[in-house]
Amino acid sequence: MEQYFFWLLITPILGVLWFLNLTAILKRINKDESIQNQIIIGSALTFIIIFLLMLFSLL
Repeated sequence: MEQYFFWLLITPILGVLWFLNLTAILKRINKDESIQNQIIIGSALTFIIIFLLMLFSLL
């Protein structure tokens, strides 16, 4: 039961962070600024989300 609550809490938070990073990338592209940091953050968030979803499917 405790693990179920963990998945219900962490997965949406990571999704929101991923979306906020996406909007930051789009704003920086529009202003012709560097997006290197947002790309790295987005890659890390995507890896974490995919890893957690794979781990959850095993449980």
